[in-house]
Order: sequence, then C-alpha cells, then structure tokens
Amino acid sequence: MRLYAIPILKNRWAYYCHSTVPSVSRLTKAVDWSSKKWETLDKADPESWKKKLFIRGSNIMNQLDYQEWFFKSVPGTNELENSLEKVLIHHPTMLNSSTLDSELTILLKERVPYHRKYMYYSAYWVPITCTFVIVPLVPNIPLAYNLFRLYSHYKAYKGAEHLQILSNQGRLEYTANQAIDGIFTNIDLTDAQQIKFPDQVQEAFKESPKKPNLISLENDIDGVLSHQHIKQLVDRLQTPGLELELTRARYQILKQLATERFRQ
Repeated sequence: MRLYAIPILKNRWAYYCHSTVPSVSRLTKAVDWSSKKWETLDKADPESWKKKLFIRGSNIMNQLDYQEWFFKSVPGTNELENSLEKVLIHHPTMLNSSTLDSELTILLKERVPYHRKYMYYSAYWVPITCTFVIVPLVPNIPLAYNLFRLYSHYKAYKGAEHLQILSNQGRLEYTANQAIDGIFTNIDLTDAQQIKFPDQVQEAFKESPKKPNLISLENDIDGVLSHQHIKQLVDRLQTPGLELELTRARYQILKQLATERFRQ
C-alpha cells in the first residue's frame, strides 16, 4: 500500500491511496461485485430509467467529500491477512513532512469519530427506508442511498482508524518522491488566500448565492494544479485512479475557497 500527498495549491493538498493488498473481507468483495453491476447501468439506453439513475447516482457520489473517498480507499485492519509493517507517504519536496504529519494527525482525530457517528446514523435509517416501497418494480432509492452511505461511512471509518493506528505506532513514513518532483518543479502554485478566481465565479454567486453555477472552476486557473499536470502525475506514478480523485479534490477545494470568499 502506497499513499500520496499531492498539492492542489501551495497550502492545500489531497491524499490518495494506491493499494494492491488483496482483501479477505467478504463484504468488500460483495461491494466490488455490486460496483461492477452499477457500472453496467452506464451502458443502458440514454432515455431509460437505468441510465438516468446512473447519472443521478454518479452526481451524488461526486459530491461526497474528497477526504471521505481517500479514507474509503484505505483497507481496514479487518481486510488484511497480515498487519503492515510500514507505509510510505510519497510527496513532493515542496511539502514539509512534519507539516504533513501534523495535518494528517489532526484530520484523523476529526474523521474517526465523525465517520463512526454517521455510520450509526445511516444504520438507524435503514429499517425506516425499507418501508418506502411503493411499486415492487420500482427501485427503493431511499434505501439504496442509505445503504450506500452506511457502507461509505463504515469504509471511511475503518480506513481512518487503520491509518490512526499506523500513525500512533510510528509506521507511517514520509518520503520525497523524485517522480512527483519532476512535475512540480515546473509548477508555480499559489496560496489559497492569493488565488485569483475567474470573474464568472463571483458573478455566479451574485446570481444565485445558494446554488451558484461553478462550472468555470473546472477550467485551468493560474496557480492551481492543472488537469494536464494531473494527467502527467497519473502517467509517472502509474496510478489510473489518481486522476478522478485529484480532479474531485481540486474542484471541491476551489469551491470551498470560492464560497468562503464570495458568499454573502
């Protein structure tokens, strides 16, 4: 298992877990099977309810916190046959290892109880949503969503708990990665406080403060990790899943910063 800390801005970064450790959990294997079935809905007729359900479900999943996606990708101790002796966290030289360690420690202290709490909340709603069956042939969307959130919080909780154990036992090791440095030596990232958003972002908040159209954040912005650089990182590190996770993290970080600056 390898972890990566990738800067989106000079003082904002996202973590990514690349795990090739085989899982012994039956639950994880069952969910992996379900995920493959879910992906088949993408190939359904564009006008069918299956395709519309897939699009709506994918939009909801992309709105989930990028840090939750990271913790979900970390295998829990219950999924491994043997405990991990050491886990490397690869990062560019521009990020200080002590700063990363301090930030991750704080994040874990927040996230372990957070995901445990909402795991129980989701479990509480499952019996209630089981009653939301109107027509047998129509999927019970509320139940499916609550089961998804229950599993998502469970996986994030177990992943964060595993990282916290490794951190407390000194088994997380931070190491500067030359392959990542090869990309970031040509990037001039800015601080979160100094980022210059496109004019469309401020206009979007003026037009609709509660639900602004922030599609312009998906475009390249000076001082922010670009989509081209993300693709270069994927190619150098040979981690295809990294592109989706960094793209999601990039958008969510920019959206949070824009909301803090422009929402009145």
